[in-house]
Amino acid sequence: MKKILFLTDFSKVAENAFIYALSAAEKIKAEVHILHVTHIIETKDEEEQSRIHPFAAFYNEQLESDERSDFKVEAEKLEKIAEDNNKLGIPVEFHFEKGYFQEVVDDYIDELGIDVVVMGTSGANTVDKKLFGSNTEKLMNHLEIPLLAIPADIAFSEVRNFTLAVMLNDDEYKIVNRLNESLQPFGGNQLKCVYVAGSEQEIEKVETKIEQWKSNISNPEFSLEIVINPDVIDGLNDFMNSNPTDVLCVIHRHKSFMQRLFRANYSKRLLQYSNTALLIYNSN
Repeated sequence: MKKILFLTDFSKVAENAFIYALSAAEKIKAEVHILHVTHIIETKDEEEQSRIHPFAAFYNEQLESDERSDFKVEAEKLEKIAEDNNKLGIPVEFHFEKGYFQEVVDDYIDELGIDVVVMGTSGANTVDKKLFGSNTEKLMNHLEIPLLAIPADIAFSEVRNFTLAVMLNDDEYKIVNRLNESLQPFGGNQLKCVYVAGSEQEIEKVETKIEQWKSNISNPEFSLEIVINPDVIDGLNDFMNSNPTDVLCVIHRHKSFMQRLFRANYSKRLLQYSNTALLIYNSN
């Protein structure tokens, strides 16, 4: 991972997440691209452009002017955050763009070769409404690269301990092996994997599957623990209460959205109630 895309909406939620982006960049020697998207849609067709009502054109111009001013203020705040956290040496680039949020994010990921997206989240609507709104879930379903989501209420602490929630599926091997390699610069313990079983009977049914799953992990230092709890989120919280976790990694399967981990809006519950940073991988 060499390039981080940090999404900001000028909120306190985003500023809190920025510290995590800087810290990750320092650990993996990456550069941070800070992006703000303002929802101003312009057509390249001159004839269509001429049909835009003058009031709408004026509103767009005023909105762009206001948000550019806010962006300059935000840039100064973020630079101060970097200074206060001794992170001024990290390469940072600011970007201000107009257009549809997801399209702009996709373009930046493709053009810059982004490896991970970092954004802040707030409890009530999973992210701050000013910029992200319902786009968070769309982004989570859409991205092919990891998304690091930072809840608003957690204070930054050095990131060292990673836990991955697994379902013992074949599509998890690649992500587990990649995570094991990526976590070496963080200098913490080995990756901890946790499987939440609904009952003792479920564990008996998947014993053979567990051994087969373990045999496909290349790093012999990783651990896999089983937690019994009929509610997946409660089971994960039980595990994290007894196992230090700075980042909870989850694999988001949008093709099987009704499976256990993300059934009944579990992804939203994780974003709403977790006190831990979340690293979300998409599994196609």
